[in-house]
Amino acid sequence: MPRGGLRLRNTNGKMNGVGSRVRDRRHLFGLEQDELCARIANATDGGWNPAWQDMSRIENGVRTVTDLEVIALAEALECSPCWLLVGDNG
Repeated sequence: MPRGGLRLRNTNGKMNGVGSRVRDRRHLFGLEQDELCARIANATDGGWNPAWQDMSRIENGVRTVTDLEVIALAEALECSPCWLLVGDNG
């Protein structure tokens, strides 16, 4: 793909499929976005220290999420990466 080319989006125009599940899981735990960020920083030993704005962009589907970020999100949200990606524990 040429640099700056179009990015793949889902049928709703979102750049990720995990955002809504991240939000749902965060709400299940009663966490604010900044509290989830702290859990992520802890889970990654400071390797990823996102700001609440990053979580907002992920949850709204306007930011892509790397494979390593999916793993960190899953650890912080106490779920499987598979569930975050496709909604089941396949």
